[in-house]
Amino acid sequence: VRGRVAAPPRGAAWIFRGRVAAAPRPRRGDSVETGAHLRYASVSDETGGVSCQRSKRTRSVARRDFHHRMILSERSAEILALDIRGFVFFGAAAALLARLKREAGVDDEDEAPSPVSWVVLDCSDCAGVDATAVRACFVPFQQLLLQKRAKLLFCGLRPHVRESLERHGADLNRACFKTADAALEAAEDALLKRATAGQPTQRPPDSFDELRPLENAARPLEEILGEYLEDEKRDLAAAAGDLGKYFSRHSISQGDALFAHGDEAKTIYVVHAGTVDLKQAGKRIARVKRGGVLGELCFLLRHRQSLDAAAATHVDLWSLTRDSYDAMRRDQPVLHGLIQTALLKSMALQVSEGLSIGNWG
Repeated sequence: VRGRVAAPPRGAAWIFRGRVAAAPRPRRGDSVETGAHLRYASVSDETGGVSCQRSKRTRSVARRDFHHRMILSERSAEILALDIRGFVFFGAAAALLARLKREAGVDDEDEAPSPVSWVVLDCSDCAGVDATAVRACFVPFQQLLLQKRAKLLFCGLRPHVRESLERHGADLNRACFKTADAALEAAEDALLKRATAGQPTQRPPDSFDELRPLENAARPLEEILGEYLEDEKRDLAAAAGDLGKYFSRHSISQGDALFAHGDEAKTIYVVHAGTVDLKQAGKRIARVKRGGVLGELCFLLRHRQSLDAAAATHVDLWSLTRDSYDAMRRDQPVLHGLIQTALLKSMALQVSEGLSIGNWG
């Protein structure tokens, strides 16, 4: 394709043999032969116009039961999320590969397993990648991780970037996700499968079977709430027979709304089965899964709902209304105190998780 050379946009530069240099001022009539559209990459760091940085988001928006939330908190270092920005060309491939290895803590000569189990590459801001860069950077990094019994997950790939990766040797089978949140949730599901299978340190060499969605058996309400109570768990178990007086069980169909922004916060929900999406201005900011609690913040603060909540699947729920909550406080003060403690701990975990998701600060 023959085209005229235009000056690069502000903040951009020519990249040649891994070095960044100011672009020469083109003269009228200058042209360049290229096999693709001419693209520029912003100068971001030492890799020569390609940025590789740790992502501010290290957790998905999935909200789970207490046991799973604690596992993910304790083992968060096993999932590494990196952002790739710019155009990855052959001159930057070696430096980018070295950066990826350093971030993942892996080395070709070291036979020890990788300290991370899943590396998520968010390529949403990757403008392109050439054939040599795929073969010299991404393919060897993916193969090295597999040797270390770790997995490389891609997300946010533009169509031409995905095509280039696949054409030149990268294996994207069950390793490619539309968004960073989807990739992180898949990695979390895989981590939880290992942990709950009684294999906290073993890393099975099988490919990507662990990345299938996690399916948990439904559990009694007192068991879900009891996990938040630690020393008071026995007290809740003793009063478990009274929970049915205050919590009601019901189902909603996929797409049905639980509440909308601005509604009166008059009910707390615990998900027994299924998934509920929480959205703000149309953007999903949380996905509440089996064992998760929702609606408690605005309920306890007596504020109106700040989010929209709707069923992403068919959902079975336990619900605690304002009237039942007040009746519990009057008739069963000990049980009321236990439930309140569980709800407060759930909210404290939301703040902690929000820092990892990037919803706070």
